[in-house]
Amino acid sequence: MAEQASSFMRDWIAANVHDSSARRDRGLDEWVTDEIARLKDAARAADLDLDDPELDDDLLRDEITAAIKRIARS
Repeated sequence: MAEQASSFMRDWIAANVHDSSARRDRGLDEWVTDEIARLKDAARAADLDLDDPELDDDLLRDEITAAIKRIARS
């Protein structure tokens, strides 16, 4: 299951985390928190186990923060 959750997380971030001036204006922490909630909603809808370690809030926070920083630099 971990591989499925890991793939889902990576694919979801790549497809859904995009630069947005409205999100940027709200601050990084709030933006990341919003994206975590959206990702978890999508994972729930995909019937993934939200207790999977790949969907842990701390890991998601790190992955989404890194994605946002990458898109903000480009």
